[in-house]
Amino acid sequence: MMDPALQQFLSERLKKKTSSAPNEAELQQELNDWLPTAVTKTHKLFRVTHPVKFSHPDVKNTSEIRVSAERKPDGFLRSGNVAVEPDMVFDTAANIPILKFLSLKLADGLSILAHLENDSDLVKQQLELPSLPYTDIRQGLLQINQLPDRTSTSDKIKQVYFPVDGGYHLLSLLTPSGLMFKLKERINSIRFAETTKQAREARRNQQHHDTGYQEFYGLTEIGFGGTKPQNISVLNNQNGGTAYLLPSLPPPLTLNKLQPPKTDFFLQSVYAKHFLEKFQALHALFQDNVPANIHVREGRDYWLFQIAEQVMETVWALRELPGGWSEHGQLPPTQKIWLDQDHAEQREQADDWLDAVIVALADWLAITYKHAIGERQAKALGDAELKHFRQLLDDHREVLR
Repeated sequence: MMDPALQQFLSERLKKKTSSAPNEAELQQELNDWLPTAVTKTHKLFRVTHPVKFSHPDVKNTSEIRVSAERKPDGFLRSGNVAVEPDMVFDTAANIPILKFLSLKLADGLSILAHLENDSDLVKQQLELPSLPYTDIRQGLLQINQLPDRTSTSDKIKQVYFPVDGGYHLLSLLTPSGLMFKLKERINSIRFAETTKQAREARRNQQHHDTGYQEFYGLTEIGFGGTKPQNISVLNNQNGGTAYLLPSLPPPLTLNKLQPPKTDFFLQSVYAKHFLEKFQALHALFQDNVPANIHVREGRDYWLFQIAEQVMETVWALRELPGGWSEHGQLPPTQKIWLDQDHAEQREQADDWLDAVIVALADWLAITYKHAIGERQAKALGDAELKHFRQLLDDHREVLR
């Protein structure tokens, strides 16, 4: 009895000839008439892994490529590491029925081509014809696995001439269509799976979903063959002439606004313009006609401490950087302890470094005040004021630690 898949294939062919449903004898006659002719044309069909027409649809008379590679756990997406069947190409669309015939899945799930390769009893039974012996049918149809013994290329294929030993190797970039469409199959199985649809619906309704779903951002579709995808390859035709491209971009770089100092924190990390308003408020109090007034003194101390706290914001930001950065510069040892997180334990256990930082910070306050206000307008600060700065900072030394 004829296999159902074979029956359907032949029935569709006979639909073009008669409107009535064909019987078993008519189907057998159609197979007997058509298959011997198809066998004679199979030498123009090829099973390949890298069809050249993906590079340019007008490429002709070039070498067909079918590579085989062993599967290895090397982590690469390459031939051999993904189980895919070879693609099929042909000289003219008129021979597409031959490819469909060879791809028919018989009752056991294997294709006619696979049965022919295995020389199974089932295919012998199905293809035993009066018009041509089975051995000739098998030999003729299996020519699809034989590639022409020629080496030729085309100027329409993207090519790179790679210098080797005074000459060149001609490298052509070809498309592994099996891998490409397997990728599309897997992406679609994730995007359009029933669980994915349920998870998306749950999200729209703001409901919890146990597994969630995966999303592919930046997915691009690429087309091959235009309105005639069948002219490129069988797999291309089966996929509607489109495949997916995943984004392959360098990682985005974010600007690091905080540059760690290399030689001196006070010169390279804290700038007068960032403290201008506070120094102006301090300057207004320095100009007060009653400087000994307690409210004036407290106001000056308030603004001095506000500036010191703003300095500490930069210190804390530097401590967020990966520890050890200060080893690549020439910072004073006390500033390394103060700023680099690798010295956190030393900061807690010792005080001598903190004394040096207080002196340096008090000096920076005096110098930066003059710079921010202007040398002519700024109040002349003497030893008494500098001593007061140091004392104020020392009173709040734990804030600076």
